[in-house]
Amino acid sequence: MEVFDGFISAVAKEFRIKFHKDSKGSYSTTIEFDNNRQQDVLITLRKDESGDGMISYYSIVCRLKKDLCELYKYALQINSTLDYGALSLMDDSLVLRSSILLEDCDPMRFMKSLTYIAAKADELEESMVSQDLN
Repeated sequence: MEVFDGFISAVAKEFRIKFHKDSKGSYSTTIEFDNNRQQDVLITLRKDESGDGMISYYSIVCRLKKDLCELYKYALQINSTLDYGALSLMDDSLVLRSSILLEDCDPMRFMKSLTYIAAKADELEESMVSQDLN
């Protein structure tokens, strides 16, 4: 966890981004866009199946409603077009998520993934619900 904390601190300093750490050790930040929209991104550290550290990014696209068949179909169609990450279900939300190995991660790669997930989640949010939820 110390390596992850140090990495986040270095990224925050280099790119002048504010991160907030919660009691579970996860970080969050808000990415602001030129069109007066913004997107929250949660960043966590977890282990993959072989025990290597993985940085995971999550950004909520929308809250789920009762009729999910069309949403599932839409999400699967969008997944095939994404350069990074994938749409997935998390609790009662459709989220855009991506992961990267901590060992291979440098600040520029971290920021590219963070920015992509925030921007694409915001784009999908705007097309699905027509308002800025986060």
